[in-house]
Amino acid sequence: MMNVKVKEVVRYAGHNITANGAVTFNLVASYSELTNTIQAMQMLNNDINIKAKIPGGKAMKLGMFRLNQIVIDGDGESKLKFKGLNDYIEMDNLNALPLNSDENKEFQILMEAEIESEDDDEEDEEDENED
Repeated sequence: MMNVKVKEVVRYAGHNITANGAVTFNLVASYSELTNTIQAMQMLNNDINIKAKIPGGKAMKLGMFRLNQIVIDGDGESKLKFKGLNDYIEMDNLNALPLNSDENKEFQILMEAEIESEDDDEEDEEDENED
């Protein structure tokens, strides 16, 4: 297992919560952040802890999500869609994210996940071959 961290500058694109407690959370990143978006793709199918740092504020924990979808437009803008359960999400902090009408709408997030590395798979195969 390997700990992967990706920092990315994003804009908030809304969140909603369903009656059963499922939360969808959307972010948008500009073309200049494309390499970070691509790095974030390796976090698919893993729990991702997300923290946000709003300019002039302290870092705050948003909670644990799964990457649901990444869409990259022709102009290189990325839409990152996350899903989670409200039990693992700091709803008050999500509600405090800057809206597009705010003066400073961009903020930094830190996505962190434990992922299986390719090396882990190779070691497993070697172990099986020794038998």
